[in-house]
Amino acid sequence: MLNVVLVRALFALHVGEVIALLCAAFMTAAMARSHPGQGAWSATLMLLVTMLLVGWQGYRLLAGRRSLNVAGLAVQSGVVMVAIAVATQNLAAGVIGILLGCAVLAVWGRLAKTSDRRVSDSLEPSPESVYVAAAGPATQIGFSGAVLAVLTALVVLAALSVRSNIVFGLAILAVIFIPLERLFALHPLRVLRRGWRTDVVHYLVNGAALKVGLVVSVVVVGSVLRAFVPAPLRLGVAASPAWVQIVAGFAITTVGGYAAHRAAHEVPLLWRFHRVHHSVREMDWLAANHLHPLDETFGRSAAVLPLYALGFGRVSLGAFVILITVQAIFIHANVRMNFGPVRWLVATPQFHHWHHAREPQAYNTNYAGEFPLVDALFGTLYLPATRWPAQYGIDDTEPAGYLRQLAWPLRSRCAGDTEAARPNLVGDRAFEPTGKVF
Repeated sequence: MLNVVLVRALFALHVGEVIALLCAAFMTAAMARSHPGQGAWSATLMLLVTMLLVGWQGYRLLAGRRSLNVAGLAVQSGVVMVAIAVATQNLAAGVIGILLGCAVLAVWGRLAKTSDRRVSDSLEPSPESVYVAAAGPATQIGFSGAVLAVLTALVVLAALSVRSNIVFGLAILAVIFIPLERLFALHPLRVLRRGWRTDVVHYLVNGAALKVGLVVSVVVVGSVLRAFVPAPLRLGVAASPAWVQIVAGFAITTVGGYAAHRAAHEVPLLWRFHRVHHSVREMDWLAANHLHPLDETFGRSAAVLPLYALGFGRVSLGAFVILITVQAIFIHANVRMNFGPVRWLVATPQFHHWHHAREPQAYNTNYAGEFPLVDALFGTLYLPATRWPAQYGIDDTEPAGYLRQLAWPLRSRCAGDTEAARPNLVGDRAFEPTGKVF
């Protein structure tokens, strides 16, 4: 009965969203006729395409689909992000768009959760899901190992030439988080735990690679997206007060980051790169930097490119980068700290550790990087009040060394490509194509 009510409510929301998009398309078309050459025709075309995609989601709903696919997630996230920017200029129109987009995402999430409740409630941790491979025997460094070590050193030196102050930042973070993890340790880990050298290389190199990757994505992709935003909206956003840009920018990057992170888990090609991060089996502050640079560039681009395309200035961009950098390191830290009700408002280590947990109940959950309420709204929150995960990692075995990990997504197959995979509790399909453990 609840599902029937949700389906009817969701269909009504889709109808309302189609009507709102059609009205917006008429407005931009009128703007294009009265002020040609300001990108309004491109915006009209984009609105009409978005309207068709939203209508397709409504058709999927009537056809029996009970979860939003990745394309639908991208469309709805885009609607919310653009509506936030519109709200800086026209509060009423923007709020209507935000409420419609968020309501659609929320009901889709609730519908998927109610449809899969029996499956999730029946799942129990299996020996396979909690297995952690023991450290293998020590091996001697041969010629290939020496070559890789030299190449890694050259990569690090090149990264330091791009970001010369990054070592100072690493030292500051170590001074803050090492004592914190010793005083409030969640799991008994050594300061120099296994794989720490590789993670330091990840920190030093990925920062420079991300800087280059973001520039390329802004020039290539951002310029295309910018062409679909009317000039009056971009100029209006850029002229807004700094505090308005910061608040709206955080809201946009939160939605974009959530959608990109969820897509990285649900799209097999993206997961091949994102699994580098989920291969971590000992969580601490340094593990936050254990990322493939292409995966990190994709995630950051999904959050930064909307800001650039919509006309936000450097103030909001800079504030966003500082926030997510510090927050990402904090939520990976090996600390047992109970934040009480605050854990529902701001992402904490307990919240994100469950995202990495090897427990079936926690699969496909906690995608947000800053605010758990986003997962609560979209139906992907899992946050037990008193429990912490005991095991982390994935089914695949990651190679040792930075350069090997860099090449790993390109030369190896995911476990799920050849083996039966576990149920996907939020996806359209009854299987999980990548064989990953979240």
